[in-house]
Amino acid sequence: MKTEFDLPHRIEVVKSKKLIGFSITTSFQDNKTPMVWKKFMMRRREIPNRISNQLFSLQIYPENFTPDQSFIKYALAEVPDFDNIPEGFDIFELESGKYLVFSYKGKADNGPELFRYLFQNFIPENQFEVDHRPHFEIFGDDYNPNDNSAEEEIWIPVK
Repeated sequence: MKTEFDLPHRIEVVKSKKLIGFSITTSFQDNKTPMVWKKFMMRRREIPNRISNQLFSLQIYPENFTPDQSFIKYALAEVPDFDNIPEGFDIFELESGKYLVFSYKGKADNGPELFRYLFQNFIPENQFEVDHRPHFEIFGDDYNPNDNSAEEEIWIPVK
């Protein structure tokens, strides 16, 4: 089992973004992520004014989050405004803020191990302090979570 990851990273201040999609309440034990993404992917072509082919997998964790708690998971795309929202879609406004950004290449199955490494090793060893704001990943329309060469960016809010 791999204990270290080769993860290029940078610090970036994200500009505020207008996002639309779907959300679900889930947990790491009862992972409903595939459900929200299936719904989003089936209806994504209804979004008339997408800014790019980037997709956002966004999580809102409760304050002082522990891995056994529930959280809100979003499947989203960026739009320039909230003028033409298809029926049933959620809107989400991501506020500007500072993020630690990692470039990851590999299967999504490695997620639990990868995030454990980031939060238990990388972040504390490099003296970053996680902020209580949304966490998200960005990937392209053609992203395949089962592909060893799948690429995504992991955005973790920091102070």
